[in-house]
Amino acid sequence: MRDRILRLIARGVARWFFRSVEVTGPRDLDGPVIVAASHLNGFVDPVLLVSALGILPRFLAKATLWRVLPARPFLALARIIPVHRSQDGAGTAANTATFASAVDALAHDATVAIFPEGTTHDQPHLAPLRTGVARIAIQALDAGVAGLRILPTGIAYEDKVALRGRALVAFAPAIDVAAEVARLRAGGLDEHAVVRGLMAVIEERLRSVSPDFPTLVDALALTGAARVSLRAEADSPRARVPLARSSEVARSLAEAPPPVRTAVLDAQSHYQVVLDHVGLHDEDVAQSVSTRALAWRVVVAATVIVLLAPFALAGAIANAIPTAIVVVAGLVPAAPVTKGTVRVLVGIVVFPLTWLALAWFDIGGTALADTTAAVTFPLSPVLALVVGDRSGFLASLAVFVAVPLMGFAALAVMAEAGAFLTAWRSWRTVLDRRGQLDELRDLRARVIADVETAEVPERKATAV
Repeated sequence: MRDRILRLIARGVARWFFRSVEVTGPRDLDGPVIVAASHLNGFVDPVLLVSALGILPRFLAKATLWRVLPARPFLALARIIPVHRSQDGAGTAANTATFASAVDALAHDATVAIFPEGTTHDQPHLAPLRTGVARIAIQALDAGVAGLRILPTGIAYEDKVALRGRALVAFAPAIDVAAEVARLRAGGLDEHAVVRGLMAVIEERLRSVSPDFPTLVDALALTGAARVSLRAEADSPRARVPLARSSEVARSLAEAPPPVRTAVLDAQSHYQVVLDHVGLHDEDVAQSVSTRALAWRVVVAATVIVLLAPFALAGAIANAIPTAIVVVAGLVPAAPVTKGTVRVLVGIVVFPLTWLALAWFDIGGTALADTTAAVTFPLSPVLALVVGDRSGFLASLAVFVAVPLMGFAALAVMAEAGAFLTAWRSWRTVLDRRGQLDELRDLRARVIADVETAEVPERKATAV
């Protein structure tokens, strides 16, 4: 029951904080598995990992987290295994118990999750990997754990500072620990070399599904160029390019020879400068919004808003205070990697407390109950029909369940309204700037040509 509740919370957080979370790659979790994941966004990474895996693994986390007193109940609830790091001033001898706990979990066919980088960070590439994942795997193998696999997992974000952004969880092919260790030992390597050899395999596969750019500028420009190129091949150029595809192509571009990569960077930078100046996006240049499409968007937006308006309004009002608290809390830390952690941790507390307060104060005929009834007004006819009035446990339970659902209705209405405003802005701006479109198309064609020159076979093999 505990695991199911935590999985449900993780999925709810992922849906609430992200517009979309793409999951790609095979993830066979039968038997003992070690998930080795990249770590770019603090506490958000394990939340997305649980949501994507569909199970609650036994996480290994740095022991310094236990110094934060409010975090201890959550760490205990999720059965987190502490890892003692030398840079934290703790002796690593205590990790003997850590490794034993991990091996014991694997012996019972559990899934163990590790962030091999050892810490979270804001770099657009992997930090140096620690050897703990390989040492635990080898120790488990030598202890008789059969069928053990390591599942390298990349977690990436379109913009981890943005609210309601997009995220990607990509699973690489699993590593057969017994086969890899047997191959390394057959070469006569000592145990330290076997650990390094297994880590080399883990790192190679983890890099294949993780952001891997030398600088933030490279990451932004190459990802932008990848989207331009993929959008040129798409049946619907205005459709959002899947994060999985743009990440894959961008990584391939980063591996291109320096002169080719520099050409792509220059072409995309010039194109983006002009786009920003005229107030357009690449999809506007690829395919302008027609008057007919804009009219259809008006119809769709109006229909959604009319149908959901009462629930969306109630959801927006009921969730306004916790939303404001989360937004303000996210403004406090300066480091991008910390913002997501703060938002999620604060949100996990303030949203349920708000829903619980609304459900609690809904009982009786007090002024607070009248206020709650006014905030959640769409529920009144439903409660009158089902339970007769708004008093009692069933009515409060209905309020507690309905308030987050109405919050999702508010998000749906805001998304549809935002889509209409985006289409309107595109239609109007393209009309204003139509005299400059030829120049933009020339710059865009140069980006596409330079990406094709980089010869990305994966891009040509798979359509958007």
